[in-house]
Amino acid sequence: MYVTVGVSARRDSETREVRLLVDTGAFYSMVPRAILEGLGIAPAYRERLRVADGRTVEREVGDAFLHYSDRPPGPTIVVFAEPEDTLVLGVHTLEGLGLRVDPRSGTISAMDVIPFYLMAEA
Repeated sequence: MYVTVGVSARRDSETREVRLLVDTGAFYSMVPRAILEGLGIAPAYRERLRVADGRTVEREVGDAFLHYSDRPPGPTIVVFAEPEDTLVLGVHTLEGLGLRVDPRSGTISAMDVIPFYLMAEA
């Protein structure tokens, strides 16, 4: 399933739309380098990533805000995708925005309640 999300450098700054494949097997979201750089988002560091065929690649990553539907925009880590990369919306971003994927219906929806854990009293 594909979704269109907005990407911005800050919560309230210019937003560019990008179409991403929803991939719960991917941790980070991958956004075209040209879009990120055009928004003034700079790489923060390099990360080693394992792709679906088992290879390991290195890509630059940085911080961005993603906007989806009526959810408040949320900060997330994005990979600076190269032309040969598949553009994906990863689980780190999905969970950060409080979203869940229903594989039966092929839809994304807001979590009813965000998971949270409390320490048991001693």
